[in-house]
Amino acid sequence: MKKGIYFLLLLCMFTSPGYILAKEVTHGYNLVPLPNKLTPRKGTFELTDKTLVIVSDAPSVKTISDALISRIQKVTGISLKYADKEKSFHYPAIIFSQQRGYAKEAYKLMVSPKNITIEASEPNGFFYAVQTLYQLMPTDIYANKFVSRKRWDISAVEIEDAPRFAYRGLMLDVCRHYAPIEYVYKFIDMLALHKMNVFHWHLTEDQGWRIEIKKYPKLTEVGSKRPETLEGYYYENYPLVFDGVEHKGYYTQEQIREVVAYAASKYITVIPEIEMPGHALAAIASYPQLSCTPDSTYKVATSWGVFEQVYCPKEETFKFLENVLDEVMDLFPSQYIHIGGDECPKTAWKNSKYCQNLINQLGLKDDSIPSTVDGRKHSKEEKLQSYFITRIEKYLNSKGRNIIGWDEILEGGLAPNATVMSWRGVEGGLNAAKAGHNAIMTPGAYVYLDHYQENPEFAPTTIGGYTTLKRTYGYNPVPDDANELVQEHVIGLQGNVWTEYMQNNDRRDYQAFPRAVAIAETAWTLNKNKDWSSFCARMKGDFKRMDAMHVKACRNFFEVNINTHVEGEELKVFLETYYPEGEIRYTINGNEPTVNSAKYTQPFALNGNIDLRAAVFYGKKRVGRISSKKLYGNLITGKAYTVTPHVGWMSGDVFGENDVLGADSTTLGLTNGKRGYNASYTPWVNFNMNKKCHEVTFIVDLGHSQSISKVVLGSLFNPAYLVLPSSGIIVEKSNDGVDFKHVAQQSFHRQLPKNGRKAYTDSIAFTSTKARYVKLIIKNGGTLRRGVDFRKDLSDEEFTQANLYLDEVEIY
Repeated sequence: MKKGIYFLLLLCMFTSPGYILAKEVTHGYNLVPLPNKLTPRKGTFELTDKTLVIVSDAPSVKTISDALISRIQKVTGISLKYADKEKSFHYPAIIFSQQRGYAKEAYKLMVSPKNITIEASEPNGFFYAVQTLYQLMPTDIYANKFVSRKRWDISAVEIEDAPRFAYRGLMLDVCRHYAPIEYVYKFIDMLALHKMNVFHWHLTEDQGWRIEIKKYPKLTEVGSKRPETLEGYYYENYPLVFDGVEHKGYYTQEQIREVVAYAASKYITVIPEIEMPGHALAAIASYPQLSCTPDSTYKVATSWGVFEQVYCPKEETFKFLENVLDEVMDLFPSQYIHIGGDECPKTAWKNSKYCQNLINQLGLKDDSIPSTVDGRKHSKEEKLQSYFITRIEKYLNSKGRNIIGWDEILEGGLAPNATVMSWRGVEGGLNAAKAGHNAIMTPGAYVYLDHYQENPEFAPTTIGGYTTLKRTYGYNPVPDDANELVQEHVIGLQGNVWTEYMQNNDRRDYQAFPRAVAIAETAWTLNKNKDWSSFCARMKGDFKRMDAMHVKACRNFFEVNINTHVEGEELKVFLETYYPEGEIRYTINGNEPTVNSAKYTQPFALNGNIDLRAAVFYGKKRVGRISSKKLYGNLITGKAYTVTPHVGWMSGDVFGENDVLGADSTTLGLTNGKRGYNASYTPWVNFNMNKKCHEVTFIVDLGHSQSISKVVLGSLFNPAYLVLPSSGIIVEKSNDGVDFKHVAQQSFHRQLPKNGRKAYTDSIAFTSTKARYVKLIIKNGGTLRRGVDFRKDLSDEEFTQANLYLDEVEIY
C-alpha cells in the first residue's frame, strides 16, 4: 500500500470521535509504545484452562497463536486449546479474526471480561496485537520459566493501532566488540517487544569482519581477529594503551540464517551492513590487493577512529565486493543492503596514480558551484566515491535489491535509488527527502546510544556526547511544518548502538536501554499523541519487563539528576527525577538522605559550599541509588563574565536533562557552582591556544564593591588531546572595569602524570581587598611535543601550545 494511502487510513482511524487518547490513561495500561487509539473498558479477562483459542485458516496467523499458547503454557502453566468459532459463545476465548481493510501493520484489540478479539488484515498486525496483549498481562509473562500466580488477568480495553513510520529500527555494531550469538537473539526480542521491525546488523569494520564469506576465507581467518584492544578513552593516553588480549569472533552462515529466520518470525527484517569504501581495514588486512598500496602489510585495527586505508576503486575490488554481496544477499532476503559509505578519507585516492587516472577517465572535476542537494562544493575525489557507491547500487539493483548508506553518500552526487540514513544531524535526511529520495532519520544528537545518558562523573566511559532519555524521547523526525516531500520520503527512525566502549552484554544493555524504548515510541506513536509524563508513568512497567528478561538497563530513571541554573539573579539548584509520583529527599551536609530528609519542592539558591545528596522515595522506600554532588557557592556563582579568546568546541555544562551541551548561555560551565572532573570533557570549557595566545583573560563584574581574598580555579591535564593544566594565574581588580590594578599572582608547580586525564583544582590566597571587577589572567601549561606527547595528526607543529580546559572559576 502506498504511503500516502497508509497515512490517510491512519488519519481516519485516529480522528473519529468518541475515543480517549492513551496518553491520558497512564495507570493500568503500561503500554510501550503508546497505542494511537485506546479506550478503557471496565473489568478484566482471566486466563484459565477453560480459555479457548479461535483462529482463521491462515497458517501464518496460526503460527502467531501457536507462539502465544506456547508462552502462556510455559510461564503460567495454563493450557489454552483451539476450538471452533461457535464455542466462543459458551466459553471465554481469544479470537483471531482476519478482516479486510487494515493497513499491513494495523490491528484492533478488544479485551472484555468474556473474550479477547484481535482483528487485522495481515500477520504483522496480529503479531503486534499479541505484543500489546503481553504488555497488558502481569510482567511475569516475560520470564523464561514457570511463574506461580493465583490469577492471570488482562485489563479490559479497546485499542485501534497502527505505526507512524514504516521503518522502525535499531542498529547493533558487533565489530568493535563482538556480541555472542545469544545476545543477538535477546536484542531481537527487545525489538519485538517494542514493535520495532528492523534489525540493522553492522557486520564489517576496521576492527573486525564478523560474517563468514565462503569465497574469501581469510576475511574470518584474519579479519575477525585483532591482537588487542585499546584501553580507556581514545584521547586519554598517548602513546595509546592496549589490553594485550586477543579479541575475535564471527557468525557462520548457518548462524546468520537462523538469526534471520528468528527475526522474521517476529516480523523483523534484518538488514546487513557491509562497509565500503571506508572502514574496510579488516578486509584489507585479509586481502591487501584491495587497497591502493597492495604491497603493504596491514593489520586489523586495534583502536578506534577513521583510517586512511580504504578500498581502491579498481576492477579487482568491485569483483570482490560483488562476490561478497552475492553471499550476503543469499543470507539476507531484505529489500535493503546497507553499504555504509561514511567517513571515507580520500588521502589514499589522492595519492594513487590509478585513482587519479580513473578520475580523469570519468571526467570528474572539483565543483565550482555548490551542489543543489546539500549546498556544498564537492571535490573530484568525493565524486569518485559517488561513482563507487553508484556502481555498487547498480549491481544490487540488478539483483532486485536497494541500498541504504550513511549521509556521506550525498557527497559528490547521490546514487539514483539510494536511501539515506541521516546521522550527522538532520540536514542530510531532509535534503535527501527534498530531492525525492527516501531517508531514515538517525541523528547523533538524539539517537546515538553510545553517548552518555547520565552524569558522566559516575557513568561508564562512553564515546562522549550527552543524550538523556528525555532528550531522545523529545526528538520528532518529521517537523510538524515539514513540506510534502519530507513527509512522504522520511520513512522512519533508527537508533544506533556503536560498541567501542561496550565490552560485554551488560554494557550493551546499559547503553541501549531504556533509550531504545523512547525511539520505539517515537517511531510508532503519532507525535501529537506522545507525552513525556505519560511515557515515564508507563516505563515503570516496562522496566519490570526488562528485569524479567534480564536486560541490564541504565537505572538513571530511578535516580535524581542534579543541576544548577540562574533564575532571576541567583544561581539555583534544580533536582529532577523521571520516576513518576516519586518524592525527592535531600541533604546538603553529605549525610545519606532518608524519608525524613528535606523534601525537594522547588529550586533553591546555592549559598556557600554544600555536599548535596539526593534520592527518590516512593512511600517510605528509596527506589534508586543516591545521587551526590559537591557544589560551590561563591561571590561569582551564576554571574556572567567575558573571556578572551573565544570559547572553543566544549562550552560547558547543560541546563535541564533535555538540553544540549553548552545550552546554559548564562554560566557556560565556569560559574555554575559545579567543578570539572576526570571522567569526561562534558563539564569543561575549552580555549584553543597558539603561538600568539598563551593565556585566557577572564573578567567578571561582582555587581558592587566587595572584599575578595581567594580565587579557586579548575583546569585539566590530558596531553594526548593537547591539554595541559594552567601553569599560573594573575589576579587584578578594578572599580570601573577599565583600569585594573595588580592584586596577586602565583605559579602552579606540580608533578604531572605520565599520561591519562586528571582534573586539578588550584587556589591563590591574598590579603583581603575591595573590588567591583575582577580580572584573572590564566596561563596555559606550556608546549607539547608532536609525536611524543600527542599523536602527529593533531597538529602540524613540532611544538604546540597546550590548550586550556577550565572549570570551575570561584572567587571568595
